[in-house]
Amino acid sequence: MSNEKPTTFYHGSPTRDLEELSPQGKSFRKLGEGVQLYACPDIAGATLFLETMYDEESRKGDIDGTYFFVIANKEKFLANDHGGTIYVLPDANFTCDPDEWQKEWTTKESVKPTHKIHSDSALRAMIENGVKVYFTDKETFEAKIKSRKWDSFDYLEKELGLVAEK
Repeated sequence: MSNEKPTTFYHGSPTRDLEELSPQGKSFRKLGEGVQLYACPDIAGATLFLETMYDEESRKGDIDGTYFFVIANKEKFLANDHGGTIYVLPDANFTCDPDEWQKEWTTKESVKPTHKIHSDSALRAMIENGVKVYFTDKETFEAKIKSRKWDSFDYLEKELGLVAEK
């Protein structure tokens, strides 16, 4: 990742029409970190957060700059996919922790969006922005994806036979 700090950040949320985004206590990466507002340096990364799947049923991240989202419960995901909003944010003292995911920036400040991009489907927004989305069954997810370290699309596509959604 480039060491250059972006001037614009993107925050994906299933919640629409927020006038201001504030740090929330719903998600912590590590103990003692405190409440923060999370954002990505690009729209594709923000689309990963339009959905409401819990981490025990999905895995998301990036491999060599391409985002992925693996989902263990297709029916639940599709039934709950109501889209959301990508909030375009100015820099509000966002920082990137070098020990954390380099596509995730945080601030402890509230931020007013400069623009909003609405989507009726998180799945469609991810695909349209280049995210590789895979559905699998719970058994494969638990045994071969969730609890295992892997770092290539070859593992998902060639070894497990998963096909990215189109």
